[in-house]
Amino acid sequence: MWIKAIDKGEVIYLDRTGLHTLYDTSFYWNKFGRIISEQIFLNSKRRTAQMLFLTPTERYVLLLETQPYFFQKYSLKHIASYLGITPQSLSRIRNQLSKH
Repeated sequence: MWIKAIDKGEVIYLDRTGLHTLYDTSFYWNKFGRIISEQIFLNSKRRTAQMLFLTPTERYVLLLETQPYFFQKYSLKHIASYLGITPQSLSRIRNQLSKH
Protein backbone atom coordinates (compact mmCIF):
# COMPACT_ATOMS: atom_id res chain seq x y z
CA MET A 1 0.00 0.00 0.00
CA TRP A 2 1.27 3.46 -0.92
CA ILE A 3 0.22 6.74 0.61
CA LYS A 4 1.38 10.05 -0.79
CA ALA A 5 0.88 12.97 1.55
CA ILE A 6 0.70 16.60 0.49
CA ASP A 7 0.94 17.75 4.09
CA LYS A 8 2.97 16.62 7.09
CA GLY A 9 1.28 14.17 9.42
CA GLU A 10 1.53 10.88 11.21
CA VAL A 11 0.21 7.56 10.02
CA ILE A 12 -0.71 4.67 12.28
CA TYR A 13 -1.19 1.42 10.45
CA LEU A 14 -3.30 -1.32 11.97
CA ASP A 15 -4.34 -4.41 10.10
CA ARG A 16 -7.95 -5.51 10.35
CA THR A 17 -7.19 -8.14 13.01
CA GLY A 18 -5.35 -5.63 15.21
CA LEU A 19 -8.13 -3.10 14.85
CA HIS A 20 -10.81 -5.63 15.82
CA THR A 21 -8.71 -6.71 18.79
CA LEU A 22 -8.66 -3.10 19.98
CA TYR A 23 -12.41 -2.81 19.46
CA ASP A 24 -13.04 -6.02 21.43
CA THR A 25 -10.77 -5.15 24.34
CA SER A 26 -11.27 -1.42 24.81
CA PHE A 27 -14.47 0.55 25.23
CA TYR A 28 -12.60 3.72 24.23
CA TRP A 29 -11.21 2.28 20.97
CA ASN A 30 -14.63 0.82 20.22
CA LYS A 31 -16.24 4.25 20.66
CA PHE A 32 -13.43 5.95 18.72
CA GLY A 33 -13.90 3.51 15.82
CA ARG A 34 -17.64 4.15 15.74
CA ILE A 35 -17.19 7.93 15.75
CA ILE A 36 -14.55 7.80 13.01
CA SER A 37 -16.72 5.47 10.91
CA GLU A 38 -19.67 7.85 11.24
CA GLN A 39 -17.53 10.81 10.18
CA ILE A 40 -16.12 8.92 7.19
CA PHE A 41 -19.64 7.94 6.12
CA LEU A 42 -21.01 11.49 6.47
CA ASN A 43 -18.05 13.04 4.64
CA SER A 44 -18.35 10.48 1.86
CA LYS A 45 -22.08 11.11 1.51
CA ARG A 46 -21.50 14.89 1.40
CA ARG A 47 -18.71 14.61 -1.20
CA THR A 48 -20.76 12.25 -3.36
CA ALA A 49 -23.75 14.60 -3.29
CA GLN A 50 -21.51 17.55 -4.20
CA MET A 51 -19.96 15.70 -7.12
CA LEU A 52 -23.36 14.55 -8.41
CA PHE A 53 -25.51 17.62 -7.88
CA LEU A 54 -23.22 20.67 -7.96
CA THR A 55 -21.53 22.14 -10.99
CA PRO A 56 -17.75 22.55 -10.89
CA THR A 57 -18.24 26.29 -10.36
CA GLU A 58 -20.60 25.64 -7.44
CA ARG A 59 -18.10 23.19 -5.91
CA TYR A 60 -15.32 25.77 -6.28
CA VAL A 61 -17.38 28.53 -4.65
CA LEU A 62 -18.43 26.19 -1.82
CA LEU A 63 -14.80 25.27 -1.18
CA LEU A 64 -13.81 28.92 -1.25
CA GLU A 65 -16.53 29.77 1.29
CA THR A 66 -16.05 26.81 3.64
CA GLN A 67 -12.30 26.10 3.41
CA PRO A 68 -10.57 29.33 2.31
CA TYR A 69 -7.25 28.24 3.84
CA PHE A 70 -7.00 25.45 1.23
CA PHE A 71 -6.02 28.08 -1.31
CA GLN A 72 -2.98 29.16 0.72
CA LYS A 73 -2.04 25.64 1.73
CA TYR A 74 -2.45 23.54 -1.44
CA SER A 75 -1.52 23.95 -5.07
CA LEU A 76 -4.18 24.69 -7.67
CA LYS A 77 -3.38 21.31 -9.23
CA HIS A 78 -4.40 19.56 -6.00
CA ILE A 79 -7.47 21.77 -5.56
CA ALA A 80 -8.59 20.97 -9.11
CA SER A 81 -8.17 17.26 -8.40
CA TYR A 82 -10.21 17.59 -5.19
CA LEU A 83 -12.96 19.35 -7.16
CA GLY A 84 -12.91 16.63 -9.82
CA ILE A 85 -11.83 18.94 -12.64
CA THR A 86 -8.71 19.64 -14.66
CA PRO A 87 -6.36 22.48 -13.71
CA GLN A 88 -7.35 24.17 -16.99
CA SER A 89 -11.05 24.05 -16.02
CA LEU A 90 -10.21 25.48 -12.61
CA SER A 91 -8.33 28.32 -14.29
CA ARG A 92 -11.36 29.09 -16.50
CA ILE A 93 -13.69 29.06 -13.47
CA ARG A 94 -11.40 31.39 -11.55
CA ASN A 95 -11.16 33.77 -14.51
CA GLN A 96 -14.94 33.82 -15.02
CA LEU A 97 -15.58 34.52 -11.33
CA SER A 98 -12.94 37.25 -11.15
CA LYS A 99 -14.75 39.11 -13.97
CA HIS A 100 -17.98 39.21 -11.93
